[in-house]
Amino acid sequence: MQPCERFNKLEDGTGKVITPWIIDTLAKGNECSAKVDAWIEIGKALR
Repeated sequence: MQPCERFNKLEDGTGKVITPWIIDTLAKGNECSAKVDAWIEIGKALR
C-alpha cells in the first residue's frame, strides 16, 4: 500500500490559484479516503 499523496500548500489567496487547489485537494482526499475504506473492508473480511 502506498501512502496517500500530500496536499499542496495554498500559496496565494486569489481565485485563479484557489480553484485548482481545491479541485486537486478534494481529488487527493477522495482517493486517500477510498484507499483507507478499502483496507478497512479487507480487515473486516479477515475477522
